[in-house]
Amino acid sequence: MIQYESISHHNTTLGEREDYFKKINKDDKGASVFLQTCNRIELYYGNGDIPEDVARHLFRVVCGLESAIVGERAVQGQVKEAYLTARKEQKLPAGMHKLFECALQIGKRVRTETQISHGAVSHSLATIEIIEQQNIDFRNAQITIIGVNKLTEDIIKFLKNKGAQHILLANRTLQKAADIAQQYDIKACSLCNKQEFLKFTDILICATSAPDVVVLKEEMPTDRDIVAFDLAFPRDIDPRIGQMSNVTLYNLHNVERKVQSNISVREDEVKKAEQLIEEEIDELQEIMERRKQHSKTVKVIARDSRLSQIQVEEIKKRFPEIQFETILCKSYGDTHKKISLLNGEAPDDIFTRELDDALLNGEADIAIHSAKDLPQQQPDGLEVIALYEATDKTDSLVSRDHTPLLSLPAGSTVGTSSPLRKAELQKLRPDLKIVGIRGCIEERVAQVRSGKIDSAIVATCALKRLGMEDEITEILPFETHPMQGRLAITARKGNDALKKMFAKDNIL
Repeated sequence: MIQYESISHHNTTLGEREDYFKKINKDDKGASVFLQTCNRIELYYGNGDIPEDVARHLFRVVCGLESAIVGERAVQGQVKEAYLTARKEQKLPAGMHKLFECALQIGKRVRTETQISHGAVSHSLATIEIIEQQNIDFRNAQITIIGVNKLTEDIIKFLKNKGAQHILLANRTLQKAADIAQQYDIKACSLCNKQEFLKFTDILICATSAPDVVVLKEEMPTDRDIVAFDLAFPRDIDPRIGQMSNVTLYNLHNVERKVQSNISVREDEVKKAEQLIEEEIDELQEIMERRKQHSKTVKVIARDSRLSQIQVEEIKKRFPEIQFETILCKSYGDTHKKISLLNGEAPDDIFTRELDDALLNGEADIAIHSAKDLPQQQPDGLEVIALYEATDKTDSLVSRDHTPLLSLPAGSTVGTSSPLRKAELQKLRPDLKIVGIRGCIEERVAQVRSGKIDSAIVATCALKRLGMEDEITEILPFETHPMQGRLAITARKGNDALKKMFAKDNIL
């Protein structure tokens, strides 16, 4: 049975959570998922059945219903990271996979179908939200921020994410402003120059700890429209500035009212979220029960390469309660290695044709593929019933003497079977000779080691699955295929029992 331990801001102090963190021994529980956020520490462990209360708790956590700020988004990423980390480090039982994959799906669903994460609930984000409502062009606006602290640094981050190009950070101590400005590639100046920089300001944001007003009415220009935010207490901006016809002034009270309004919207959405969670729990229990009752052997077909066989075992381990029979075959691409994959002559189904035929002929129930090998459209009568998250989406360079890409001599040969990799390589090193290579991963690496080619670009996840990480010279900064590193399961349409058995066994 899967169980969990949890301490959080609901039932402990910060000090108690710190003590628990020091004492916890994850190894005592066997295969487990360890979740840590700023407000909680949780450990999920065990195997077999998934009690409803365990699923309900994790689903509430991932949806932000147990967070200090209801509906906050960060926890979705934190749960996903905890699960992926555990999955890389150990062999998790099938029930644990199912529990966390359903949790991540309900997290996405709740944020899509409700307004639980609606609006800004921090002063920094609320400020950005108000600016957006003014229809101001972030890219061209001259933005001046006065004060150096966490609030203003957060605002700078959000402004940069919105595309702001002209940000000036002012402070009484110039060095403090300069240190932050260097991190975010913005300008810094001393507060002594405020009358000069205010002349060019479109958006003014003040948040200092000064005991007195920092910006006086007499210092504000009258010949340009300005949106001003006073986020300080006591106030930084002379209240009389709010009476100026060219200035729109928002104070701390206005911003807090925006935050409270958004929080109210979120709280109203809690019941909707809880209803969706209960639906997901029912569906999870139905899936787990169906798996228990399934007695028929599932015939799996896959290519006969070592990488493909490893991928098959990876999927089978997720379903220890199901009997599998594995059928291995060679695809059209495996037997026609002279066909280039770089010039468009290869058929769409070069690596799936024989597997598709086996499914359509009833020789196999499911086929397991590298998702990147799937054609853009499935053949009539077939469908994708599961698609898994990639463990690594990057490309790696394998080269003789482990020479990095930028250090390869001009004219060096680089092998690849991907038009996308070819295009990326030509952008970075147009002086290299690109050649098409075929064969399994081991054969491609062997071509490098034998001196037939100087280097090759291959998927990092393939090397990792094969235990060939030592062959990696470097991870490349390339755009990669959207399906790279992902595994897919295809099956005949109309087999609802089989489809439901694999339902939600993925992270789309």
